[in-house]
Amino acid sequence: MTKGTRHYAADEIVAPELIALQAMYDDLRGQHTLLAYDALPPVEALPGVADLALVEALADGRYRYLAMGNGYRHVAGEALKTGPDGTITETRPVVRQHFDLAVTERRPVHVSVTRWDGPKILQYDRLILPLLDRRGDIAHLLAGEVFLRFAKG
Repeated sequence: MTKGTRHYAADEIVAPELIALQAMYDDLRGQHTLLAYDALPPVEALPGVADLALVEALADGRYRYLAMGNGYRHVAGEALKTGPDGTITETRPVVRQHFDLAVTERRPVHVSVTRWDGPKILQYDRLILPLLDRRGDIAHLLAGEVFLRFAKG
């Protein structure tokens, strides 16, 4: 926990875009546990595309962003910075933990977060959907992050 910041999580997806994304993922994967990356429809067909990011799970444990919508970038704020190699990797510890959980447990991960940050109260939903490569390994994540509301404390 960051000094002056508190986080709480809930179980149910609230953001309609992420509810639709989870439903699409479940329909496409059918009887399989996880969806194959190759089965992902074109980006423009994904629900809430502005709030999504496609992330590559690297062998060294880092998570490199391949693409992200403006809404996702806005929620992440200044935490996402381009590195010296010209790529953006996830550095937020809590988000990395959520990505790690999706990869190690081989399942979708959802977190609804209420964050007190000084005088501000921020609420948002995060959904992480693992995507399989042709070998059956999780090589990509489809991440959605939707801002729900802002209030002064």
